[in-house]
Amino acid sequence: MIMALPLFLLFSVYGVFNTYLPILLSGLGYSPAMIGLLQGIFEVSGFIFPVFVSSRVDKSGRYGQAMVGFALLMALILPPLVLFRHFALTALALAVFAVGFKGAVPVSDALVSRILGDRREEYGRVRVFGSIGFVAMALLLQFTPLVNPDRPESIAAAIGLSALAFALAVILMPGLLKVWPAHGPEGQTSDAPDAPAISPAPGWTPRSGLARYRRALSSFGTSYWIGITLIFFGFLGMVPSQRFLSLYVRQSLHLESYAGLWALSAAAEVPFMFLSGWFVRKFGTSKLLVASLAAIAVRNLVYAIFPSFGGAVAGQLLHSVCFGLFHPAAILFVAERVPKRYMVVGMTIYTSVAVGISSALGNVLGGFVIQNLGYGSLFTLFALFPALGVIAFPLVRTRLYRFD
Repeated sequence: MIMALPLFLLFSVYGVFNTYLPILLSGLGYSPAMIGLLQGIFEVSGFIFPVFVSSRVDKSGRYGQAMVGFALLMALILPPLVLFRHFALTALALAVFAVGFKGAVPVSDALVSRILGDRREEYGRVRVFGSIGFVAMALLLQFTPLVNPDRPESIAAAIGLSALAFALAVILMPGLLKVWPAHGPEGQTSDAPDAPAISPAPGWTPRSGLARYRRALSSFGTSYWIGITLIFFGFLGMVPSQRFLSLYVRQSLHLESYAGLWALSAAAEVPFMFLSGWFVRKFGTSKLLVASLAAIAVRNLVYAIFPSFGGAVAGQLLHSVCFGLFHPAAILFVAERVPKRYMVVGMTIYTSVAVGISSALGNVLGGFVIQNLGYGSLFTLFALFPALGVIAFPLVRTRLYRFD
C-alpha cells in the first residue's frame, strides 16, 4: 500500500508532538491552566481552518499536494514558536501549526479511502502503519537522548524534522501527487439510505469552500450526526490521556517515562486496529463505538483510582479499545454515511468537530481542573462524558443499526 510509509512518518510527527507539547509549553514557562488554554486554542484553530481547505481538496483532487503543504507549514512555524516566549505569540504560532497538523489527517484518510475504493473495511490494515510509526518514534524518544525535555528548541527540532520527512515521502512515493477525478456528478452519494442525492440548481456553481460545505452538510443524514455526537463524547473523555498524560506522569507521578507510556498505548492499539475490519464485519460500527465509549470511561477511572505507575500502565493498555477500535469504527462509520463526493468534508467534520471541538473544550476545562483540583478530579470528571454517550445509546440505537 503506497500510503504505508507516509502514514508511518505522519504519525511519527504525532509521536513527538503528542508526547512533548505540554512539556514544551511548560518549558516556555506556562502554568497548567495556561497550557490547557493554549492547547484549546491549538484545537480550535485545528478544526476551523482545515474545514475551508478540505472542501477545496475534495474539489481539486490534489490530496498529495495538500499533505506536502501541511507538512511544510508545520516545519516553518516551529522556530517562531520557541523563539518568542509571549502568550499571544505562542498562541498564534500554535494556531498556525494546528492548520497543518490537523489538516493532514483527514486528507490522508480521504486519500486512503479513495485508493481502497470498495475495500474500505481494510482501512485499519493501512492505518496501522501510522500506529507503528507512532510507537517507533515514542520508543526512540524514550530510549535515546534525541530530545531534551528541558529544552523546547530540541523538541521543536524533532517535530520539524519528522514533518519534513513526511513531506518527502509523499513527494517520492509514486502516484501520491496524481490528481484524482471527482466521484461523478455533483451530489452523487454513497449507498447510505439517509444520504440522498441532491441535484444542483441549473447554472449553480460553488464559489467558495463555505458554499460547498453548506451543500455537503445538507446531504448528510440523521444517523451521521447521531454518530458524530457519540464520537464527540468519546474524544472528550480521552482528553486527559491524550493531552495531559505527559504532565501527569512528570508532575504527579514524578517519573520521566511518559514517552515509554505513549509507546505502550500505541503498541496496544496496533493489533486491534489491524483486526478492526473483522470486528466491524462481526459487530457493526455502532456497537463498536458504544463499546469504546464504555472502555474510555473505565480507562479514566483506572487513572483516578490507581494513581501509580501500574495504574498508568493499565490505563495505557486500555488504549487498545479506546482508540484501536474506536478510531477505525468512527472512520468507517463516516465512510458509510456520507456522499462519496464529500468524503474529505465528512472526514473533516469528524476530525474537526468530533475530535477538535471536544479536545478544545477538554483542554481548557482540563487545565483549570488540574490547577485547582488536581489530576484525580481530572480523570474522574472526564469519565462522565463517555458514560453519557453509553447512557444515550439506547435512545438512538435503532437509527444507527439500520446501516450497519
